[in-house]
Amino acid sequence: MIPLVLFALLIAGLAVWSAVAAARAARAFPPEGEFVELGAPFAPARLHHVDRGAQRPGVAPIILIHGASGNLRDMTASLVPALEEQTRVIAVDRPGHGWSTRGPHPDISDPAMQARAIREAARQLGVERPVVLGHSWGAAVAAAYALEFANEISGVLLLSGALYPWPGDIAWYHKVVGTPLVGDAFLRTLTVPGGSLLAAAGIRGNFHPDPAPEGYAGTIGLPLLFRPSHFRANSADTAGLKARLAVQSLRYGEIAVPAIVVTGNADYTVSPKIHSYAFHNAVAGSELVKLKGAGHMPHHSRREIVADAVLRLARGETPFDGMVTIYADGSVEREARA
Repeated sequence: MIPLVLFALLIAGLAVWSAVAAARAARAFPPEGEFVELGAPFAPARLHHVDRGAQRPGVAPIILIHGASGNLRDMTASLVPALEEQTRVIAVDRPGHGWSTRGPHPDISDPAMQARAIREAARQLGVERPVVLGHSWGAAVAAAYALEFANEISGVLLLSGALYPWPGDIAWYHKVVGTPLVGDAFLRTLTVPGGSLLAAAGIRGNFHPDPAPEGYAGTIGLPLLFRPSHFRANSADTAGLKARLAVQSLRYGEIAVPAIVVTGNADYTVSPKIHSYAFHNAVAGSELVKLKGAGHMPHHSRREIVADAVLRLARGETPFDGMVTIYADGSVEREARA
């Protein structure tokens, strides 16, 4: 009887700790930007975004889409400062992430559906013919955007993208979160302590072999991830991605917009060979930028190179039809497509 009481007290204590931590995260990392109210079929839902810079003649606006387990602060801490003096740049929280609400749409975990939501927000904001950049999970959204709305964009950049189905399975906790009742209990008791224990190692692994920026977790508001609603959305997106990409990737040969693929060849989070190299091979006229020795986060570790690539698209420059290898010392090799 006593062990059962102690267990109940432990669960209650974890639930209180988690609720307090979620409230503290919301206060510590409030919305940085504004909101767009989405209409049907997404309503009621709103998309949080940061809108910086200004439109300039001959330079398209740029939309930045973050990856899994993150939010738009990953972009405001990296690419936004590098781009806002050149053109208008909009960073968005994907549905259910950061401060964007998830909404009731049953297929909102589909990258194509998230692309539609972001496209609606862009239209409400008066963004015309943007270049769309997506990182990691967000690259699947950017690729879907290029497939569905090719005549509305100026180009697409896939950064360390998750673009094809991959061997292996998802992390165990994503399956737990998707289990009725058990998942809800897990979200309200264990994500905060688990996140506290594993966050530092996760950040190091994501950046490896590059060093993570000092204070990265605080810079991007990582504690926002461990709120139940955000963690649930992230798990649903991750759990469903492999099956979605098995279908979406069959159409990549249809992409006809200017496309640049940027990847670190030492990315151990998302395999360059399975994803970025294969996408480049499938999309005629695309440019593959291979960053020797770089990991999964080139928008931080090789920021100037990524900014240059997306600005070339924004200026309407034609991508190099082949592979560009950039070494850590800055030397460059070009190999035209055979």
